Order: sequence, then C-alpha cells, then structure tokens
Amino acid sequence: VVTDSAPSLVGLDAELVTRLPGDHRAAAVARAVVALARGIGAHVLAPGVEREAQVAVARGLGVRLAHGPLLAPGPDGKIRVPLPVADESPATLMLGPRVQELLLPAVTLPVGAKAEEAVAAFGHEPTITSVILVDEYQRPKGSLDRSRFLLSFAARYGHALHGSKPAQRLADPPRTVPRTTPAIAAMQAAGRDAARVYDDLVVTDELNRCLGIVRVSDLIRQVAAIRN
Repeated sequence: VVTDSAPSLVGLDAELVTRLPGDHRAAAVARAVVALARGIGAHVLAPGVEREAQVAVARGLGVRLAHGPLLAPGPDGKIRVPLPVADESPATLMLGPRVQELLLPAVTLPVGAKAEEAVAAFGHEPTITSVILVDEYQRPKGSLDRSRFLLSFAARYGHALHGSKPAQRLADPPRTVPRTTPAIAAMQAAGRDAARVYDDLVVTDELNRCLGIVRVSDLIRQVAAIRN
C-alpha cells in the first residue's frame, strides 16, 4: 500500500508521541517509521506535541515536522520552537565540527545530463572541484571529480567519445555523509577508498538530498586544529 500510494508525509500516532519520553518500545516504533519514510522519500510528522521532552526525543529519532499545543502561537502571535541541546562534552568536541558547518554549495546537474554539459560547468567556474549528478528529488546519483573527468576529455578523441554521451558514464558513486557527521568521522569516510581520498564528500539531509559538498582539505585543517 505504501509503495503504491507514494506518500510525501507519514504521521506518527499522537498516542505514540505522548509515550515517547521514557518508553523504549514507542521510540523503537517511531524509529522504524522514520527509517521507512526515508526509504520512500517521505517526511515524518509528530502530532500532538505538548512537552519539550517530546520534541527532543522526536528530533533525536529523525522527525523533522511536528505540531501541537507546545508549538501553538503565544499571546504575541509568535511560535517558539525548543532548540536542540548542544553536546559540548570533551569527547564530542574532540570529534570536530559537524560537516554542515563546513558546507560549500554543490554544482549539480540532472543525472541524465550530457558529458559536454559537465565540461561546460567546469569551464564556467575554474575553482569548482566536482559536479554532482542528482535525480529529480535532488538525491545524489553520481560524482564527477574535476581532474579525472577532464582527463577523459583531454585524451585523443575524448570529446568525440564522451561529449554527447551521458555524464553518468564517467561518474563515480557519490561519497555521501549525513549533515550531522563530525569532521573526524567524515575524514574516516574519505579514507576508505585510497583512489578517491581527496574527492569531495556530498553532504545529505535526512531524506538523502544533496545539501552541498565538503572538501577533504577543509576537513584536514579542522582535524589538525583539534589536535593542536
């Protein structure tokens, strides 16, 4: 039923939301719903929110939409949303900033773009290091590293061989990291493929949509600053 209807929004049961603080079974059900929603590209809504503890737990489970008495406008007409509590323990600080703090805009093209369109994108801005191929939902499907991609065109007959073909043929799988990933964890992800250590990492949101890129050189500087 879920696959046939393709919903854009999945709502948790209000009673389940009420039980979230302190009820591990309710939390497990909510976590499963969030995982399902991510898989089908839908948002999750937590209705009937009355306490800040419910917001904190729902946010921690990956829920990004909520409504209820707690979030109703006050006498001045303004809505006040409780902010997440920052974890500033020494162990957390040693992991470095989250990648969303190092985010750079990504140059994106549709996944069906021709290779010559990617060449034009690289030529338009000589400082960009990658082009990310995305689907209609902005989910990354391919990554074009500047050096390797343009080297394919520098070869003899390179443009004739590749220019009118899909850029995806020359793309590598995108190396994605969730936006909340700490710098050190992102560095570890970058080092898993020795041939692509310096490729840009694609930062994604909870629905696996491309938010931007992080350059490994920026991660190295952050990690070096932590250790010094």
